[in-house]
This record gives sequence, structure tokens and C-alpha cells, in this order.
Amino acid sequence: MLGYIFGYVFNTSYHYRLGFIAFGLTSIFTITYLLKFLPRLDVEERISAEKFMFRIDREFRLILLVEALITLAWFIAPEIVLLNYIVHALGLTLFEAMVVEASISIGAILATYISERISRKYRFEAIAAGYSLVSLWALIMSLNPSFILVVVAYFIARFGEVLAFPFHRSWIFSKIPKEKASSILSALSSYRKLVALISPALAEFLASLKPTLPYFASLILFITSSIILLLYAYRSKTSS
Repeated sequence: MLGYIFGYVFNTSYHYRLGFIAFGLTSIFTITYLLKFLPRLDVEERISAEKFMFRIDREFRLILLVEALITLAWFIAPEIVLLNYIVHALGLTLFEAMVVEASISIGAILATYISERISRKYRFEAIAAGYSLVSLWALIMSLNPSFILVVVAYFIARFGEVLAFPFHRSWIFSKIPKEKASSILSALSSYRKLVALISPALAEFLASLKPTLPYFASLILFITSSIILLLYAYRSKTSS
């Protein structure tokens, strides 16, 4: 509905600005609701700051490497690159962009259903399969696809991402002390943001050369991540 409204009815920059202002104002109600109705944490639930030793072993270094590759791969091809391709390369409107968003939602729902039925012992295979599907998305998008293929590609991308996500997170949690999960995950989040700092400028530079070039760069990074995970899974099985 929003795609049709802003793609065909209110399709000027003035209307877009008004739309963003309206969406921003709705956030005030969301923030007010969260502040008023979400329960506060009791003292017992807060994590104490006692001193602890945390060893960054070989596997955790692998986690950091994969996090860096995946973060950079996603941020190199952000939503603005999709909009640039749909509007300027294909000559379409925001309506078609919202159709792509709808396919993304369907892919996420389906992948959530399937991931719940995969055994944890196939964790690395699931992660590698998920990011291999994301690599397929990047490959399709790097080949100047038609609009229909764009819809299919983004469905595949979100399906693969959501399929890999719970296993990727459980892998990280398995390497983190339970009582320090919050602080270490915050550090990982900062690490991802640090990696993402260079991404906007890099994405803009690549898109200025060719609208689909950011997707090709993402393809290389996702393939590298998948190969690393598969090799690690193979070595883990052979060593055990």
C-alpha cells in the first residue's frame, strides 16, 4: 500500500519529506510506550562488573573474522543501492521497491519456520548454506537483473540470512561466558559498527562506477565467509 501511495499518488520529493516526518513522529509514540510499559530490570537481574578472564582463542578469532566479512558484505550493498538500481537503472518507482520488501518479509517468515527444524549438530552447515544463498542473491544482482529477478534475489537473500542467523548467534553464545554475555555482545556490536564505518563511502564509490558493482563485492565476501565456515566444519569433524 505504501509503495503504491508513494510510487504513483504522492511521488514528489515534497511528499517524500512529509512522509519521513510523519514516520518520525510515530516513533515518539513508540518510545513513550516503551518507557511507560516495559518493566525495569531488578538489581538481581543486572550483570555485575567483577573482574574476569576471557581468552580469545582460535575459534573466537574465526568468529571475529566472519563477523567482519559478513558485516562488510551487507553494508557494501545497503537499501539505498537497491533503490538506486530500481529507480535509475530499471526506471521504476518506490512501488516496485516495496514489492521487493514484501518478498523479503515472505523469505524471512519461511526461513524462520525451516530453521526451527534443523538440528544444532548441523550448525556450521546451516550457516554456510544460508550465506551461500545470500551469495546467490549477490550474484544475481551483479548481473543487471530484471525486476522479477530482483524480487526473487531478495527473497533468496533474506531466506538465507534468517536461516543462518540463529545458528550463527548460538555459535557466538557458545564461546561467551554466560554471566558476561551482555558486555561481550555489546563489544561485538561496536566491532561490527567499526567495520561498517568504511562501508558507505565504499558502497557509493562502487555504485558510481556501476550500479551493480556493490553486489559483486558482496558476492566475493559472502563466498569467502561460506568457504571459511565449511572448512572449519570439515576440520572440526575430522579432528573429532
